[in-house]
Amino acid sequence: MTATAAPGGDAVPRSAEAPAELGSAARAALRYLVDLTDPPAAVRDGRVDHMLRAALAVHDRPAAGRGRRRSLDDVAAAVRTACAHLSAAELEDAYLALRTAVDRLPRDD
Repeated sequence: MTATAAPGGDAVPRSAEAPAELGSAARAALRYLVDLTDPPAAVRDGRVDHMLRAALAVHDRPAAGRGRRRSLDDVAAAVRTACAHLSAAELEDAYLALRTAVDRLPRDD
């Protein structure tokens, strides 16, 4: 599953594709929630939530490179919170949780 650019074409991940990296998925989901007054179909029908959960599943797998993963644990927690809010249709809270996730992403200098 790949994170797509934005709601314009409303094209969100297809389940046959590889899951998005956690940071990319969080950024893409945040772009989908830019206009909370008229959320795109991908938000309403659960595709964005599914994309985030797939990225979390990859993040949660045991991996050899634990150091990078550990640095994303705060991001993962915020994304999990966003998923809970998305499933309850609490879009403003989902937006705020994703904002927190993106703010906690490691900076690549």
